[in-house]
Amino acid sequence: MSERRRLSWSMRFALMISGAFAGAAVLAGAIAYMLLSGELTDRLRQDVENMAGNLAYTLQNGGPQDLLEQIDAISANARDGSAVATFLDPQGQRIAGNFSPDHPFAGHRALRVGRDMTLVEVPNGVAPTDYFAYGLQTPRGWIITGRDADWVAENTEILSQGTAWGLGVALILSIMLAVFIARRNETRIERFEDALRAVGAGAHGMRIADDGHDDIGRLAGQVNRTLAQLEAGIDAIRQVSTDVAHDLRAPLARLRMRLEPHVLTDRTPPALRGDLGRALADLDGISATFDAILRLSRMQAGLVSPRVEAFDLVALVRDLAEMLAPTAEDAGHRFTVDLPPAAVVHGDRDLIAQAILNLADNAIGHCPAPSDIRLTVTAGVDRTRITLADTGPGIPEADRARVTDRFVRLNPSRGAQGAGLGLSLVAAILSLHDTALRLSDNSPGLRAEFDLK
Repeated sequence: MSERRRLSWSMRFALMISGAFAGAAVLAGAIAYMLLSGELTDRLRQDVENMAGNLAYTLQNGGPQDLLEQIDAISANARDGSAVATFLDPQGQRIAGNFSPDHPFAGHRALRVGRDMTLVEVPNGVAPTDYFAYGLQTPRGWIITGRDADWVAENTEILSQGTAWGLGVALILSIMLAVFIARRNETRIERFEDALRAVGAGAHGMRIADDGHDDIGRLAGQVNRTLAQLEAGIDAIRQVSTDVAHDLRAPLARLRMRLEPHVLTDRTPPALRGDLGRALADLDGISATFDAILRLSRMQAGLVSPRVEAFDLVALVRDLAEMLAPTAEDAGHRFTVDLPPAAVVHGDRDLIAQAILNLADNAIGHCPAPSDIRLTVTAGVDRTRITLADTGPGIPEADRARVTDRFVRLNPSRGAQGAGLGLSLVAAILSLHDTALRLSDNSPGLRAEFDLK
């Protein structure tokens, strides 16, 4: 099973934003809870203080009888225990009211039923347990009022629940939105990676498909314009090399025709004949390079259509091996083949032969003697594999992706033979057959292989 993919920066940033939003919402909810709780508590305390003040005013202006009637009215209207009031004599004995404190007091105080106070009547429903109370001392006794503290707890609980539900819904929506935006950006960035990877592999016509109008969309447009300029430059270089090769073929051929008679005649001094022979060999090499350039250009331009036909690949490789073995032996190498009885494939026989010859020439020319070069044909159910493996220096993994480009030579001194077109021709031929050249490590050496149907 493959290793789990690490979260992208876009996804991590989206989750961080959601986390910051959640933290800010929780902090705002906590502050709102504290402020509301404090406000409700202050209002309740102010309410019981005003209630006690009103009762004291009644006692002062209407007398004890009016006070007792007003306390009885408070008790009758608050049978659920939400409000309490009592009148105590100077010694602290209850004269009227629906509760009795353990002892009289002045000012604000929090009371708990059963510890600090006793309810005279059992309230309807759930009996309150805590009260905010306020006491006043008058010349005729103590006036003490109270309100149920559960009212504050109930309201703050409603606020907490509402905040929690709102935060949960907002957090879920923010995470969904953040993940959607992050995934959308990831998909668009993956298009960048795919397009740039394809361009690096040689598909210079690849472009980034993105029609967005944001920063990523503008970047995609700029990258596409840069890729178009790069493709135009590469095409121009290819065209120049093709034009040069085409224009110089005829002058080189005429030059060879003029020099060849002087090499063949006995009237030319031996030393001069040797120099002219080497010059003819150089001309043949230049002509071969130009021919390779033109063939490669025609293939990459789509002007070459393979003649697809069924043929026996084993018979072809056997014929090629008879030609390659002496050349390899002359270079000090050991050339062997491993063939099945038969392997019928479909393709252009001449082009496939050219690809195999180029691979073999590449191995023979670049492997130091003595090296083992082995050409293998492996017949499969629906594909046949051609493998050429050697024990030479191989190709570094970092360079394998570019050795099939034109004129790429890994030896910077350019002392080795060849123009750097052999593997380019192989790649172009295989592309016409809907397959590709694969290069890998042979430990030691290089393994080159491709498949045919």
